[in-house]
Amino acid sequence: MDIGSLITRAVLTVEKQDSLLDAAVWMMERGVGSAVVMTDGKPTGVITDRDALRAIAQGLNAEDVAVGQFVNRKMTQATPDTDLLEAARLMREKGFRHLVVVDDAGDLVGVFSMRDLVVGLLQERTERFQAEDRSGSSSRPLPQTAGQAAE
Repeated sequence: MDIGSLITRAVLTVEKQDSLLDAAVWMMERGVGSAVVMTDGKPTGVITDRDALRAIAQGLNAEDVAVGQFVNRKMTQATPDTDLLEAARLMREKGFRHLVVVDDAGDLVGVFSMRDLVVGLLQERTERFQAEDRSGSSSRPLPQTAGQAAE
């Protein structure tokens, strides 16, 4: 399974000169944990709620700090056709909770998050169990839901 169908396409974007306070407020208002930092119309990084918390813990004034100061200079990107497990490997190896997804021209397509990863893994697992059930080749019982387990 590739990540194209799982990514969030309505992405909050900020400019590198925007204040960390503004970015934090916008993330809170949208109910998201990250924003893609744009430079000249191209994604150049990700700012997260954790970055804002880190700045506050360091005693920085979030109004005076630009998001560009917190952008990882070596941003890892993916494309919509990146395999789900490859995206998981990248996120694990780099310690990221979000991957910026771009097209062949480097334009922003969306963001692939840990939440999207879990959804994709569950979809793959469900599809595999259903295929095994239809073919009669599964020797394993289907997993029970919480409601079934209580019965």
